[in-house]
Amino acid sequence: EVGSPFDPGRAIVAPVLAARRRRAIDVAVLTHPHPDHFGGLASALPALAVSELWESGEGEAHGAHGAYAALLAGVRARGVRVVRPKDLCGAPRRLSGATIEVIAPCPSFDPDRGANDNSLVLRIGFGRRHALLVGDAEHEAEGELLRASPDRVRADLLKIGHHGSRTSTTRAFVDAVAPSFAAISCGVRNRFGHPHPNTLATLRAAGVPYARTDRDGAIRWSTDGDRISIATAAEGW
Repeated sequence: EVGSPFDPGRAIVAPVLAARRRRAIDVAVLTHPHPDHFGGLASALPALAVSELWESGEGEAHGAHGAYAALLAGVRARGVRVVRPKDLCGAPRRLSGATIEVIAPCPSFDPDRGANDNSLVLRIGFGRRHALLVGDAEHEAEGELLRASPDRVRADLLKIGHHGSRTSTTRAFVDAVAPSFAAISCGVRNRFGHPHPNTLATLRAAGVPYARTDRDGAIRWSTDGDRISIATAAEGW
């Protein structure tokens, strides 16, 4: 959450990677230049060898400063390639057996939209299964996805937009994605009241089960390309 002293990079991401003995990653993705999304990266990335950082470019175009500018300067100093939508949209990438498609913002961010609606949207496939990660995309971006890429949003897992805010997750979008499960990333007792009751009602009405990080802890969704398994920290995985 913005303004919180909690650092998810140091407290969650780094320990998980260390436990799995992961010292290098192919790609780190920053969906958009808001502190609650890049803050954890700033503390997690220095301990890793990283090939590429994918991000929208909106922050630099609008005059990057502070921690965000320091993050970009730091990765570039280490030789990490910063990749923008113009080089990501179009042909899917293949990484470790997975297919990764960047389906928004394409071909670049829209200067007339806010950062949330310029979030990188990724569809990750493994075998017949897919996950759709929409960053903080709100109603406008969801509508554009349905108009521009209706055949590319369907997924088994939907990472709910904007922490479950009332400005995201329309019923039309949920129906188009048709997920078998939804994940909501939100802070404990966050001051914004995420996830909003309307968002939860939409998911229930659509018959989509969900987990939320404020109550269930970390969420693990995995697939072998056919079967799907879901576990949460609250279940004692």
